[in-house]
Amino acid sequence: MAYRNMVSMKIRHPKATASIWSSGKITCTGATSEEEAKKAGRKVARALQKLGFNVKFASFRVVNVLATCILPFAIRIQTFSDENRNNASYEPELHPGVTYKIKDPKATLKVFSTGSITVTAPRVSNVQSAIEHVYPLVYEHKMYKPPSSVKTLPEAAVEVSGPTKIKRKKPKITKSIDLDEEDECSSFESSGDESFSSDASFD
Repeated sequence: MAYRNMVSMKIRHPKATASIWSSGKITCTGATSEEEAKKAGRKVARALQKLGFNVKFASFRVVNVLATCILPFAIRIQTFSDENRNNASYEPELHPGVTYKIKDPKATLKVFSTGSITVTAPRVSNVQSAIEHVYPLVYEHKMYKPPSSVKTLPEAAVEVSGPTKIKRKKPKITKSIDLDEEDECSSFESSGDESFSSDASFD
């Protein structure tokens, strides 16, 4: 996919998307770890080398990290925003979550009433520090989170119209009878409808 002064390249393993700019800058997004992002960058550089471009993989750095945290409780975001007005802003007409900014370590958090928190930070270490910083603040405004509802199928309704006839069958019985040598019969079967079957062998 190509845009003005930029080409987008998708990589399957690891799953990432590389934006190649005409200035020589390449940004990789979608990786789930720093190692995967570095591996994706090396793959892009190798692909450009095979196309004949004189490129070199250098100056790799992480500029943005996006993480999600789900707390075991819900949050009263209105009261949380009111008590932390210096760092929090809540505009329900524009966004359903509270935007909470931390200066040190630098991070921006989106706090939702469901207990979900999205963290955007320049490095991985800032994510853990940001969660540890905001957790005691949101814990003061926690509320009960109902368990996920389990959907059960309704019992099947059985409707019977008219009389129902039940046909009973007698069990099959196998008997062995000794006969004369001239009319030798090994066995015969008797069923409920009184039909017989026999196997006879003759010399």
